[in-house]
Amino acid sequence: MHIAFLYVDAGKGHITPAKALSDAALRLDHTTVVANVFETLKAPIINRMSKSNWRLMLHYPRLEAFIDPKQDSRFNARLFRFLGTHSHAVKDFKAWYDTNTPDCIVVAHFLAGCLIQPIVAELGLPVPVFEYATDVVFTPRLGINSDLDRFYICTQLGKELAMQFGQQEETISICPFPLKTQMMHTEIPEQQQARKKLGLQDRFTVLLNLGGEGIGTTDFLEEVQRRNLDWQIITVGTLSSSTKLHYKHFREKYPSFPIYTPGFVDNIQDYISACDVQAGKAGANALMESLYLKRPFLISNLLYTAKPTTQFFERYKVGWVENSIHKQVDILKAYSEDNQVRQVMAEAFENLPTTFDSDAFVRMIIEDTETFLRKIGVNTP
Repeated sequence: MHIAFLYVDAGKGHITPAKALSDAALRLDHTTVVANVFETLKAPIINRMSKSNWRLMLHYPRLEAFIDPKQDSRFNARLFRFLGTHSHAVKDFKAWYDTNTPDCIVVAHFLAGCLIQPIVAELGLPVPVFEYATDVVFTPRLGINSDLDRFYICTQLGKELAMQFGQQEETISICPFPLKTQMMHTEIPEQQQARKKLGLQDRFTVLLNLGGEGIGTTDFLEEVQRRNLDWQIITVGTLSSSTKLHYKHFREKYPSFPIYTPGFVDNIQDYISACDVQAGKAGANALMESLYLKRPFLISNLLYTAKPTTQFFERYKVGWVENSIHKQVDILKAYSEDNQVRQVMAEAFENLPTTFDSDAFVRMIIEDTETFLRKIGVNTP
């Protein structure tokens, strides 16, 4: 089977699962094409606007919290549908489809609901459109569309919230989280082993996650330093220019502070294994990888699509949400000093119902595609 995985180039949260699913499909002897949604529509200007707007929102999370909820409306969903089906996008998508002839289209972005599915319906193409809700506990109103052939989301809470927004229950499947290949098919080290491998000290360790764009400050580091806590901090990924400058000034001010910034790494599982807790922006990939490796996550910048993560943590007790730097350090200090609290957290991880398996997710996609093709009278192998 030939599967198209589409994404939007706004951070790593959409392209990462698209590539993870493509890798899994290839392992299962299928063929794939991975493409940017806006490239299939020949809309490079909109693509650049989308990417730059996302980076701007990450620099100003309070602005994001004000703007994005207002933009996520049923009116805008209808507007996207109208613009998509009354523009050159229809012709350009048809050209892309004719070139690639996929048996199904999986979109790792909410534009599946308000853009790709309406265009496919307008063209009358014999191909199912599946949406994967990459934010795992939530999808915006823009992604709600019960004409989708399948709506995938990783959590029960995400399903419940999608239904509240109007997604019909019979269209929703709770799917496994699509782990990256290096996470799913690599031996995971024990904490002491990981620390030794990475040259880290054996002390309470916080992995700071600034998201795929590497945007952040050193406020958390300053608070840890002010309290003279015996911790070490790791920040992985490529830091933005402004963040790099913040870190440079911090190092100059506190040269003995144990902070590690290895840059982009392809063995993130080792760093998560080495830490006691992750903290940072609630990117879905970082959050779910942390939960897979049974490390709690402290969300410090709660973006609009991640707001229901608060409910998720209240339900399953595998992390915290706190915007105040002072209180963040309070939470982690209490966690580091209380073995009973850590034991309760470990038990909560054992009871977490979410599953993690890219291959199993692809098998769901194949089964749903075969069901669709049979309905329209197409024989499947």
